[in-house]
Amino acid sequence: MNSTSHLLFALGDTLYGLAAQAVQEIFLLPALTSLPEAGPEISGVLNLRGQLIPVLNLRLFLGYPNQPNSLGQAIVLVQHEGQRVGLVVDHIQNVEAIAPHHITTSLETSYIDSSRQALTAGLAQYADDVIVLLNPEALVRGAAGMAPSLAAREAEGVANRFMAQFSPADQQVLRDRAAGLASLLATENASEQSALAIVNLAGEQFALNLETVHEFTNISHVTPIPCCPSHIVGNMNLRGEILTLVDVRHCLNLSSVVAAPPQKAVVMRLGALVAGVVVDDIFDVVYVNASEVAAMPTAVHSNDNPYLKGVARYGDTIMSLLDLPTLLTQGDLVVDQSG
Repeated sequence: MNSTSHLLFALGDTLYGLAAQAVQEIFLLPALTSLPEAGPEISGVLNLRGQLIPVLNLRLFLGYPNQPNSLGQAIVLVQHEGQRVGLVVDHIQNVEAIAPHHITTSLETSYIDSSRQALTAGLAQYADDVIVLLNPEALVRGAAGMAPSLAAREAEGVANRFMAQFSPADQQVLRDRAAGLASLLATENASEQSALAIVNLAGEQFALNLETVHEFTNISHVTPIPCCPSHIVGNMNLRGEILTLVDVRHCLNLSSVVAAPPQKAVVMRLGALVAGVVVDDIFDVVYVNASEVAAMPTAVHSNDNPYLKGVARYGDTIMSLLDLPTLLTQGDLVVDQSG
């Protein structure tokens, strides 16, 4: 059987995974509206493009002690049979293709609480770690049973427990994020929405079209390639496949000085070409309407750079839309291995 893609994320020191087909969206933690009737496992509700979505405090739902939320957390939007729920997670790890023989679904019941067993879809091996695979159906149904009302109550003056834990400055950041998630008009064509992965290169934010991204991965041991140009970082073993890692900073007129060995890569598959583009960090996945993308300003990099297709707002900053397929198929990035 073929490998299946899973989104990996962290809660504390534990890695969890969800089948990618059950994940609808990923975005940074926004402002939420608390529901007085709901239990503590429900962080609140989110207005996502006109629809109210319950958001589950996954830490509490899985039996962990509660901790204050932070701006760096993310929400994973999970769907099952038309129902959706948001999960508050600490950190998005990457998207990983996991082979069936690496997944164990028959678990001994002697050490698992039977009331929680339905939450676990299996365990998977990932490098030196074990991933706990979660059951999307159990998450969606569990949240539905704990959120008796999805009526927004802020306008009625009900205390918002979720927002009260943040400073006024952080509350404004959360409200700005929430406003962006709620702003899509029903009249806008969904086909004009582009899913973009936000990555960091040399301290700047760039957006990559997810249609061209095969997966994200952590970089393990890198083997240098003799007689290659400086933008070829080396090769790494990606589940038995040799993946060439490329540093594209010089194509974007960015500093090529790297303070530490690269840790993350975006894996691209363009026909017969497979390459890993080294990035400093992977922040978020957002949906952007075509009307929100502006032309490249002259002051940003170069207005004739063929690899930059425009700019869009990302939180309090501006991100550049990076055309990786064009960049990777240019002659100056081709490695001549015939010698």
